[in-house]
Amino acid sequence: YVITMHTIFTRTVFRRLKQWKEAPERKPLILRGARQVGKTSAVKRFAEEYFEDVVYINLERAEDWEAFHDIRSLCDFERTVRVVLGKALTPGKTLVFLDEIQHAPRLIELLRFFYEERPTLHVVAAGSLLEVMLLREGLEMPVGRVEYARMYPMTFFEFLGAMGKVDLLHYLENVRADDAIPAGIHREASELFRTYALVGGMPEAVSLHSRGCSPEEMYSLYASLLTGYMEDIYKYARSAEVKYVRHILEHAPYAAGERITYEKFGNSAYRSREMGEAFDLLGRAMLISQVFATKSRQLPIVGRTKASKKLLFLDAGLVNFKNGIEEEFVRFEDVGDMYRGKLAEQIVGQNLLALGTFVEKPLFYWAKDASEGSAEVDFCLSHRGRMVGIEVKSGHAGRLKSLASLKDAAPEAVLMRISSAPLARERVRSFSKRSEEYAVLSLPFYLVNRVGDFLENV
Repeated sequence: YVITMHTIFTRTVFRRLKQWKEAPERKPLILRGARQVGKTSAVKRFAEEYFEDVVYINLERAEDWEAFHDIRSLCDFERTVRVVLGKALTPGKTLVFLDEIQHAPRLIELLRFFYEERPTLHVVAAGSLLEVMLLREGLEMPVGRVEYARMYPMTFFEFLGAMGKVDLLHYLENVRADDAIPAGIHREASELFRTYALVGGMPEAVSLHSRGCSPEEMYSLYASLLTGYMEDIYKYARSAEVKYVRHILEHAPYAAGERITYEKFGNSAYRSREMGEAFDLLGRAMLISQVFATKSRQLPIVGRTKASKKLLFLDAGLVNFKNGIEEEFVRFEDVGDMYRGKLAEQIVGQNLLALGTFVEKPLFYWAKDASEGSAEVDFCLSHRGRMVGIEVKSGHAGRLKSLASLKDAAPEAVLMRISSAPLARERVRSFSKRSEEYAVLSLPFYLVNRVGDFLENV
């Protein structure tokens, strides 16, 4: 599918920004996300739609940094905005947007005073390396004085909106668990999801694809993004850490969707301790996510820190590029077939992470101890007070032994399968002495963004 990119499309974070804007008790909002996921564009677009004016300060620009990095009071900030930028700060009408705020620790400290002394003023701060810089500099966010939102690469529903597939998007947003999706709609949505799984969700990649660019242009973009992330290492990693971080960033796309151990990761001779710290650093930069194992039987879901982790990279498009998956040569009928099914876990995982735009939702995978028998459920999360087990695979639900094992151990868990199959209710047989049958809701890949909505229907 190559369609002209829709010029006006909505990112999921808009709902979070609108909710924040209208809240009577509001704090400065910190927007987190990796570089190039669209933070700046989203906030600027939001400002255009909901405010009369925006004071945009980018702390990576030399002139903005020089004017604002050492400001220590709100009075000095307001005076500098008025004199240097020629703007007034009008509560309810002006949005203050502090971009790449990690470069100005004084402004980070100033956020608490915006909350305490100018609570009616709307302030958004964004930083792609914010948590990493705070850790390196030994700084802390003003606890209880700020709130957070997160941005990830574009979800499949955002991809549909960007492509102008408004009617399909509206249908998928409103389809119910018991609806029979027409075969034609299922085919079109499935084909678009395969395209999305290949292109990924980086906004610039989606834009290039929508314009029908050549494969060489796409590859050039992916290479440029990965090079940029590699160059960023020197901004946040200490010299002793650089080699570990570089090694992980180079090899992580090859291990996306797989269980990993720190020691010998990517065939290195590096020790577990140093690699663990480097993985943590890249996690703070939101370039990777580590999915912890759990054997919890009820909420809260508790991760097992010593067990192997499942690795998710920032975006499937970058994973495909590194693995040499080229769109013009590869025509998979099923996303689950793409290199041993690992891409399916990567693309589903990054869309599940995006459920945490409002409140961070850690992902886990559920696994029994080896002594208890072999059983592993691809993803496990808590949503709206319920424990959810999700298998990402093709095949009939009757063969979903791991989901049955999870339900045997955790009777309150909700079971879901995500695959290329149509939307359906299925059942899986218990392995317990009671020999019960458990309900499984089978979602097609293209409904992954509706996981939360369907929980009440299982």
